[in-house]
Amino acid sequence: MNWLLLAFATSLIWGIGQVLVKKGLSVVSPFLNNTMAVIFALTIQIPYALSGGITWNHFPTIFLLGLLANLPTFFIPYVIKKTNVSLSGTILASYPIYTIFLSIIFLKEKLGTTQILGIIAITIGMLFVSKVKTNKLIIKKGILLAIIGSIILGVGFFISKFSIMKYGLYTYILAASLSNIPSLFLTRLVDKSHINLKFDKKIFAISLLGNFLMPLGVLFLYIAFSRGPASLISPIISIYPAITVVLAYFYLKERIQKTNMYGIIAVIIGVICLTIK
Repeated sequence: MNWLLLAFATSLIWGIGQVLVKKGLSVVSPFLNNTMAVIFALTIQIPYALSGGITWNHFPTIFLLGLLANLPTFFIPYVIKKTNVSLSGTILASYPIYTIFLSIIFLKEKLGTTQILGIIAITIGMLFVSKVKTNKLIIKKGILLAIIGSIILGVGFFISKFSIMKYGLYTYILAASLSNIPSLFLTRLVDKSHINLKFDKKIFAISLLGNFLMPLGVLFLYIAFSRGPASLISPIISIYPAITVVLAYFYLKERIQKTNMYGIIAVIIGVICLTIK
């Protein structure tokens, strides 16, 4: 499978998975959600990494890079629990702006005119997404966290691409997968809330499925990074808000204002523009 198909597959998997995770957060705490995600990540990613062969030279350094790339993703459940997943998911998906800038600086990749227009569209769209009261631009705490998260995610994905190029796909997958364990404990140091679980078999099953899909998408992402340019793969993957918005509207019954919808559309258009050179 080439990098383009892998990128679109990741987008589809994440679009579905994020909505299921949001649904599961109604009975599962963010920390327990992350715990399930780590278990699935270890189960899915480690066997694949070992099947390709591991280079142990510089492994501690690769592990640290994986930790830096993965740690921000553990805060995503906290972000989407505080606001509509269709809004926070869209803002988080604007991370290609930062990945592209870093790729230009360090990997010597170039931007086309259409990609510049895409960045402008995403920036304007984020302002509309953040507009939650008539005639006032008010940045809610959850939205602000999503904006910060998108920046950190952009840096994290660049680190993943750089590490895969320098140290190899399979070695990085193993290191990144193992780095999920300390990431989980580090987030627990910040999250002091009780681990409450209102057990509901149906919702818990939905949460399990969502947390299976998210690390599966990460694996597809890493493979895509090993086969194609980060400046194109990252924007394609972030098309998943289109899927998330539709599913959140029909499945989670989330309501958003017209201005928010205009912002979502602008971000999605911008993301599409980023894929065109």
